[in-house]
Amino acid sequence: MRPAHLLFALLAAPLFVAIAPPASAAPPPAPRPAPAEDAVLVVGALHDLHLREPAFGYDDLDAAIRAFAPDVLVLEVRADELAGRTATPGRPEYPAVIWPLLAAMEVEAVAMEPDGDLFKAISGEAGAAFDAMRQRDPDGAAALSRLAADVDTFLLAYWGDAGQVHDATTAALADGVQSARFALVGPAFVQAQARWDDFMTGRALAAIRAHPGKRVMVIGSYKNRALLEAAVRKAAPQRLVGASAWFGQDGTER
Repeated sequence: MRPAHLLFALLAAPLFVAIAPPASAAPPPAPRPAPAEDAVLVVGALHDLHLREPAFGYDDLDAAIRAFAPDVLVLEVRADELAGRTATPGRPEYPAVIWPLLAAMEVEAVAMEPDGDLFKAISGEAGAAFDAMRQRDPDGAAALSRLAADVDTFLLAYWGDAGQVHDATTAALADGVQSARFALVGPAFVQAQARWDDFMTGRALAAIRAHPGKRVMVIGSYKNRALLEAAVRKAAPQRLVGASAWFGQDGTER
């Protein structure tokens, strides 16, 4: 038989645990400081990965836009998509977040993707280059698809907060996938992509220069955000707000 004092201790232990004072709640994160009136921020949307990434979901994208309070939004869409607020294949964040925000906010919106005949020409060149690569190297095409999917899987495991979504590691991995495409698909795709990127960065920089005293947010993709930010850093370094640091200021983690 157990000694009475031991039995009492065993029975009483859960009570002591239950009535122990709770741990102090962590203080809420400090709000981000208001950006300068002429600040420029380049954001990388996650497209369909928003639904799989708790650290930067649709609500977080919405909150980031509202917190930065841009006067001008430069968007990764064509002019016809912006005018019609249409569906944007491959970029579900627009009907989910950005189109409703444009209706609710007083903000000027600028489309930065090629449109019209230029869109048809560049997308046709890129598509033809990929079709040719699939014909001559189906194993290489399959490897590219696996690489892109595997990098996305790694990024979803790596991302712990919105600052990491916008950091150098994310940029390097996205750039590595693009470098692999360039290596396997070949010069025709490299040239088409360069024309596309030059057009988008040109549109973004033109919008920034046209609004010297205004707050501008450029919304690209996690795949091309670093390219767009580098162009802004070269053209308007005094206005650029580093995205990784800005998103990381509240210290939030999933």
